[in-house]
Amino acid sequence: MPIFLEPDQSFEIVLDSDADKPVASRPVFVARSQSMRGQRKIMEAIDMLHADGVTVAQVFDAAVEQLKRVLTDWRNMGREYNADAIEDVLSYNESIELLRKVAYNQRMSGDEKK
Repeated sequence: MPIFLEPDQSFEIVLDSDADKPVASRPVFVARSQSMRGQRKIMEAIDMLHADGVTVAQVFDAAVEQLKRVLTDWRNMGREYNADAIEDVLSYNESIELLRKVAYNQRMSGDEKK
């Protein structure tokens, strides 16, 4: 069965900059698995980076909108998960990295989970 059809399917993501941190303190994001439709929405938001006539505000808003749609939780972030706090805990580059990982349903490897 396709993964996105199973109820409550989610996966953990670690940013590349945090991969070497100890498991107990490593920041982890939890995201919903994405169907092609969800992947398309994320990639369209990322494509805005290269579009003519798009403002910084529009690009940032698109990234935050997609993160709010796909993230369900986080750990080791120094605060409890709150979708409205996404802009307070991530840089723009980190948000794009995270969106790309969500778009490709990139789960943590066995080594990352250890």
